[in-house]
Amino acid sequence: MSGALVKRAANAAGVLAITWGTCFLMTLPVGLSDLGFSLIFATALTAAMLLVVGLGMLFKRGWDALKRR
Repeated sequence: MSGALVKRAANAAGVLAITWGTCFLMTLPVGLSDLGFSLIFATALTAAMLLVVGLGMLFKRGWDALKRR
């Protein structure tokens, strides 16, 4: 692996950890009685956010490709 790829993977992992931690802290007051709920809901919320961001990036790339033609 090249150094740039490792750095990019580390940055992505950091963003994922921060996003999941933020979602967990947002759901913690609701799930104080049930910690499992907070863990599962934070994971699902993070996955949904990543899916939306990924789709947005794909659409932007496609839109930019169309504008270049």
